[in-house]
Amino acid sequence: MTVKPDRYEDFVALTRRSKELLERCGAKNVRLLAGITAGEASGTLALSSEYDDFTDAGRTLDKFLGDAEGRALMAESNSTSGPTASWQGSTWIEVPL
Repeated sequence: MTVKPDRYEDFVALTRRSKELLERCGAKNVRLLAGITAGEASGTLALSSEYDDFTDAGRTLDKFLGDAEGRALMAESNSTSGPTASWQGSTWIEVPL
């Protein structure tokens, strides 16, 4: 995610509210990560969460988007007046070495 200029505090406040709801919906280990020396990703942020399996992840997303507060958070974040300039969703799995 990228944050609009001078909107970092608003972004963090919105993300804290999102974290609380995600955890109530079943997400585990929800964290906000900042790209420091990450090439093109420098200066971006990532909201990370963990799930037992894909079914658990889908169940959590369904609960989040099925909740009026979750939909309101998404709408606020993505509105022209919201603090988020851009975002991208990705699913990652751990590859055992």
